[in-house]
Amino acid sequence: MLHDLPARVLHAAEIAIVAVDLSGRIRYANPYASSLYGLSGDALLGTRMEDLLAGAAVDAQVAHAMANGGSWQGTFDIRHADGLPLTVHASTSPLYDDDGRAAGAVSVSWNAERERAAELLALERSRAAQVNQFLADCSVAVASSTEYEDGLAELGRRCVPFLADLCLIDVAEGPAVRRVVAAHHRREQRHLIEELEARYPPDPDGAHPAIEALRTGKAAMSAEMPDEFLRMTTQDDRHFGIVKELNFQSYICVPLMARGRILGSLTLVSCDPARRYGGADLHLAREVAWRVSLMLDNARLFSQSSHVAKVLQASLLPSSLPEIPGIELAARYVAFGAGIDVGGDFYDVFSAGYGAYILTLGDVCGRGPEAAVVTGLIRHTLRSAALNVRKPGLLVSMANEVLLRDGSGSEGSFTTLLCGILRPRPGSARLSLANAGHPPPILLRTDGTVEIPPNSDTIIGAFEDAQWSSRSLTLHPGDVLVAYTDGITEARREDELFGEERLVAVVLAARDRPTEEIADRIIAAVRAFAGHEPSDDLALIAMRVLPSL
Repeated sequence: MLHDLPARVLHAAEIAIVAVDLSGRIRYANPYASSLYGLSGDALLGTRMEDLLAGAAVDAQVAHAMANGGSWQGTFDIRHADGLPLTVHASTSPLYDDDGRAAGAVSVSWNAERERAAELLALERSRAAQVNQFLADCSVAVASSTEYEDGLAELGRRCVPFLADLCLIDVAEGPAVRRVVAAHHRREQRHLIEELEARYPPDPDGAHPAIEALRTGKAAMSAEMPDEFLRMTTQDDRHFGIVKELNFQSYICVPLMARGRILGSLTLVSCDPARRYGGADLHLAREVAWRVSLMLDNARLFSQSSHVAKVLQASLLPSSLPEIPGIELAARYVAFGAGIDVGGDFYDVFSAGYGAYILTLGDVCGRGPEAAVVTGLIRHTLRSAALNVRKPGLLVSMANEVLLRDGSGSEGSFTTLLCGILRPRPGSARLSLANAGHPPPILLRTDGTVEIPPNSDTIIGAFEDAQWSSRSLTLHPGDVLVAYTDGITEARREDELFGEERLVAVVLAARDRPTEEIADRIIAAVRAFAGHEPSDDLALIAMRVLPSL
């Protein structure tokens, strides 16, 4: 079968191959040539090539090339059998007989329009892939931003220069409008953008398209930005001069909307005369706005909720620790996760008068508003009761009574509580402790001995007839006491807990350091052990008795 392989290849080739004699008549044409020229093979044979041309005089060029023993290549129009012109690209080379004399020429040609269409299709597919990737990147970037303005800034950076030379994002804040993003791709013109931000914030009563989008929720676009338009949308001559220097050419402005609320507006500006926005660009800008608006709104809501949680959490902790004579004191609280919920851990240290100080550390079951209510009840109960009560077991009992009465014994009111009354003395201090199901504190003596008071009493908020005993400790100069919540010892790395032994080791290693540093080292050790942010709140109080002067 190999002997007829050349003929089979010519027959199957999807490119027109014709051979002409010296008079220009076609003597051979493969099947694809019939398809290209719209004539059957029999009709093509004997036809002069010049009769197939649609007025383009290329014979002289081909003849000149053939006479000089060279090839010719070019693009020209032919007259298809259906009467419509068709652009083809051809490459023509001379043919010689066995004696080396010129016998004609062979021409290889193809549909240039189809080639261009294939190129355009490839470009469109490449652009579509880029657009899809861009949209996916925007979605991921914005979704990963928990802060509202961080998400907007990330969106602006993604849009430049893929969609625009300048990206502006404005947000409505009541009657005012604030520009939160102004991203430009040319570093040398950044000073102009900074001047725009500083001197020309959006005028809520102005005619800027961004303001119109915020007012109406409607998109706007223009392929041109003539001077009349720029004058109308700028505030003075300097403002006009800046946008002219930036070379504003074309713009798109779309609202950012979610849940029926206009969050802001996205403005894309072309500073390149070669980029003029059209309908496809407007559609893409709307797609970007649609994809990110809901996520931005979620980020905004998350940011607001986180702020509320932080404010509420701060209100449940003392704003500062009291100065206790002869005592060095430190406390820490680390909220679990991003802080969108109010945690259940709390601590408090305050003066009860007559030289006595109350130390409390607790862990409410659950999180959120319910835990905040319970925390508030306990703190206010203890602060009020401490004015008249000097026994920690009785203080715990009163907190239990309030929880049972107010919380009706609900699961959310269950709380572990460590309550102590500290009475500093010259050269020592006396600490009376009551423990309601809480991890016992660690007491490190100056000789390196570690004492852990036993924990045997029940939690509060669960039983009406429960009672809590008190245990008294004498603290000497240099002794260190660390009270903590179980988020520290129960911090997890796979199946392993941080545990009490590691906590003791950290305290032992830092026992000669200030209590502030001891507290920081404990938190750092827990985070390093877990390898990530803790899965529970962390709270602790570190205390040292100072040497008497």
